[in-house]
Amino acid sequence: METCAKLQEELDGYCGLGMYDEALRRIDLARAKGDPTLTLAFLRARILRSAGRFVELRKSAEKLHQQRPEEPETWVSLADAVRHHDSLLNGRTILLEAEQKFPDNSHIKFQLGCYHCQLRDLDKARSYVQAAIRIDRIWADAAKEDEDLAPLRGKN
Repeated sequence: METCAKLQEELDGYCGLGMYDEALRRIDLARAKGDPTLTLAFLRARILRSAGRFVELRKSAEKLHQQRPEEPETWVSLADAVRHHDSLLNGRTILLEAEQKFPDNSHIKFQLGCYHCQLRDLDKARSYVQAAIRIDRIWADAAKEDEDLAPLRGKN
């Protein structure tokens, strides 16, 4: 089995070039070689999102979520898939349920901030983003760049 970092670097290269199908084939090859399935499932979901293939993303995210509901990231992936395939409000509902199960998860809080920002509930968005940053400072840099948060920065 190869290292996850090496595979991630390779997949990032394919995605950077817009070669999403090749990246997905590479994941299938790694899975056939016996690499960790959960990691590959998350990588697959990330590639499908980058490719804008939200119907496939939703199917993958639903399967991943059913298999591993104890993993907070499965909730984030599912909410993101639902947001882009169905509606922002339905995606937010999934995240609110996830927040109840994982109240100290910074990624869930950050995503809720993004969703509320897109719904133009800026006070709630700001509160969620600030909570995410209190839990993990990494979200401070993400908040400066995330397009969903542009309304908080005064850029509509």
